[in-house]
Amino acid sequence: ERLRADRDYRPEFDYFLHLLAEGLAVVESRAGRPVMSTMCLQAPLELFRAHGIQPIRIFGGHFAAAQLAAPLTPATSCSMIRSTLGSLLSIKGGRSGVLGLVIPTTCHWVAKFPALLSLADIELGSVLVLESPRGRFGATSQKKWLAEIYRLNSFLAQQTGLKLTSKGLLASISAYREANRVFSRLIELKRNGLLSQIWFSVIAGSFGGDDVESWTRAVSVVLASISPEKVSRIGPIVCLTGSPVFFPNFKIFRLIEEAGLNLVKDDLCSGERALTGPVHYRDPSIAGLIKALAQRYHEGCQCPVFFDNGPRLENIVLAAQKNLFQGLIFHVLKGCHQFDLESLALEKTLKEKGLKVLRLETDGSPEDSGSLLTRLEAFRSVLSS
Repeated sequence: ERLRADRDYRPEFDYFLHLLAEGLAVVESRAGRPVMSTMCLQAPLELFRAHGIQPIRIFGGHFAAAQLAAPLTPATSCSMIRSTLGSLLSIKGGRSGVLGLVIPTTCHWVAKFPALLSLADIELGSVLVLESPRGRFGATSQKKWLAEIYRLNSFLAQQTGLKLTSKGLLASISAYREANRVFSRLIELKRNGLLSQIWFSVIAGSFGGDDVESWTRAVSVVLASISPEKVSRIGPIVCLTGSPVFFPNFKIFRLIEEAGLNLVKDDLCSGERALTGPVHYRDPSIAGLIKALAQRYHEGCQCPVFFDNGPRLENIVLAAQKNLFQGLIFHVLKGCHQFDLESLALEKTLKEKGLKVLRLETDGSPEDSGSLLTRLEAFRSVLSS
């Protein structure tokens, strides 16, 4: 309701708000297939769909849910993991509509999530843990990841009893390619100041709440409803990177706007990187398609879990040098150790090149909003000088 009262609200956004508000329980009936939950971006969504399964990421940013899970988690735990666990606790005893859970081991909190589920006595069906290699480009890491994707393929086949076909996998790849195409256009609207970061994140965060074709059509409706006229911007242009930001905790977005900063670019796995990108293949056989999926989701991932993640930092530096933004805001969720560590390396690299960086550490609570706003306003003054 608060989002509907936003000055940038338009009726075309209602579809995405419904997807976020209704949650896991209705995804199966809406999508018309059993639901499998997953965490992080490494598990190829196209493979789920080819097996007749609707994949949905279950991360959330609800502060009240995080408080609900606090007694079951360490004091220094990731607030996003707390929120996700608390949200599942809130529907305990009800029908979640989830067939199972796939967990790529991107960080120690995610890797320990099955243990937290057990501690909270939460059943999410069959659980598969995908062991994510810590290297992106080495032959050894790529071979290990391909083996993990074959494990995922077998796991999904066991859940539904359906045999994977190249025709079905090609159709799934095509459907997600179209979703990536409209998503890229959505990013362009945001870059041009025609779509706020909040509404962009609502649309990105709802991905998986319905079948991919319906979501893609709804995005196309939004694209058609927004005039391509250029908007004159007031205030410095900034980029946001670091820990993901999930519905409904858009505190950081609102504070950036309130401080008079223009957030037109992000490098968040919950934002512009929420869709991994289209899969390209040469060999249309099942083996060739699975290999193409494994490569796209592994080499294309820019999570700080990897030790050879230099290209991620280089991309951010290059964007700054192309004047896509004037200052970088690095968002760190308390307990998110990987992004916390990466922020130090990125801040050092950018400052050496004369670029301005602001590091903000926070959680889901509203109590630090005043101090964060003060720091953002000071950052605006620095960028404007």
